[in-house]
Amino acid sequence: MDRGAQDNNLPCALNQLQVKPSAWDSDVVVLSNVVDEAGVPGYLTGIVASSLAWIPDDSIREQIWEAASARLSERSGRSAIPSVSRTFTIPASECTEAISVNLHEPSLTADNLGHKTWLASFLLAKRLPSLIPHLPPLARRRRSNKISSIPKINDSCPQVIELGAGTGLVGLAIAALFDVHVHLTDLPAIIPNLRANVADKGLENTSVGELDWSNLPDSQDENLHTYDLVIAADPLYSAEHPTWLVAAIEHVLKQDSTSRVVIELPLREAYVSEVEDLKRRLRGMGLYMEADGQENGFEDWQSAQERNARTETTHYLATQ
Repeated sequence: MDRGAQDNNLPCALNQLQVKPSAWDSDVVVLSNVVDEAGVPGYLTGIVASSLAWIPDDSIREQIWEAASARLSERSGRSAIPSVSRTFTIPASECTEAISVNLHEPSLTADNLGHKTWLASFLLAKRLPSLIPHLPPLARRRRSNKISSIPKINDSCPQVIELGAGTGLVGLAIAALFDVHVHLTDLPAIIPNLRANVADKGLENTSVGELDWSNLPDSQDENLHTYDLVIAADPLYSAEHPTWLVAAIEHVLKQDSTSRVVIELPLREAYVSEVEDLKRRLRGMGLYMEADGQENGFEDWQSAQERNARTETTHYLATQ
């Protein structure tokens, strides 16, 4: 094979080796061609280490090195993957149409876990229509561009807040499916990407704001006891989070018998005590479980072997 052919084949080969993160539409990540993954890291490392001296164009050599480095990163765990953009599809139900949500995810770091769309968010977004009987009366449902009314307790538009919205999947799904106002909140470091994702969806019934559970605003805060529905997905990552989360819920939840809280909790062995602490504190503030359920899934950053061990996730629906 001559050098010119190699110049053309190398970028093509690197493109075919791309591993895109799943959007949970299937349980399998499919490569365009079947390859022996055992030999791929060595192949890519060899390209990165090569001078590519036979390629005269500096810009082409740089593109090849960058592509090879990216393919290595995709095989080195979620924290090594550069920023990505992907589309999540929420399937249609009897009362809602299918929707697609485009999200940008910056590179993941230990300090900014909200830059990744976690499995719990996707499972909760998919389950929203099935939760309708348990939720505050939603003003309207959208189905094939037709609006059908649902009985309301009052004429005001239901107010929804998502705590720890991350990339915004759950909040955007609610706003797209129902005629409610959704306020998506998170820590300051997460807000720029969250705001960009919300703006990209272009929904007028959404807003974005900072909310630090460990440092809640005072009694003059506009969010105080405002929301009919509080949503949180995968919110526990430290021993302090149950205390902080319940304080945030108590701060924003409307003091009304129709108000609801929906929390999606991955059942991770490392956080069993935090989950129990959260449930105990929710009962302490006068909430009780109206419905719960479980669903199995896998985090999209897991290896093919790890996907065989699914993540069990439960939703906890509390009512006053």
